Amino acid sequence: MNKAQFLALNLVGAVCGVLIIGDVVLGILNGRLNAQVAATQSQFNQAQQMQNTAQNLVVRIARDGQADPSLRELLARHDFKVNLNTNSPNPATP
Repeated sequence: MNKAQFLALNLVGAVCGVLIIGDVVLGILNGRLNAQVAATQSQFNQAQQMQNTAQNLVVRIARDGQADPSLRELLARHDFKVNLNTNSPNPATP
């Protein structure tokens, strides 16, 4: 093996080493980003569950508010409008 081949092989080896280090670093960063995405998705799921629960609660208060004026006033004070006259589930809108 002559000197040029030796230098070429060393250069190729160095490039491979840099690529391996880059792969490891990107793998670590990918793992961290995946954890952040999972945490954010969990927050969105919890928010969706809370929204559904709150919506159901407002609809129940509106149904009971048909007989109790204080419940109607509570919904009006917080600007909730519920349409109870249809057969489909009704969204409560603030």
